[in-house]
Amino acid sequence: MTIPKELEGILIATPDTLHGAVRFVGTRVPVQALLDTLTRGLPVSDFLEGFPNVTPDHAYAVVRWEQNQARRTFGVEPVVYAGPV
Repeated sequence: MTIPKELEGILIATPDTLHGAVRFVGTRVPVQALLDTLTRGLPVSDFLEGFPNVTPDHAYAVVRWEQNQARRTFGVEPVVYAGPV
């Protein structure tokens, strides 16, 4: 698994932890938990309540990255990070 450059230092994947699942650095929280929360239509705040070891900055960095993937696909201006959320 390759971590996107924009998310290095935020996400990590090692074969010996969670069977290599991509997770938030310093935690055992898989990024899939955040994506599943959003897919269910729940806010990031619900995810953060359930996983207090993940910082809001890290969670929102993943959300911005995901949004920018869609924006690039559709030729829309990317979201620029302007500081802490």
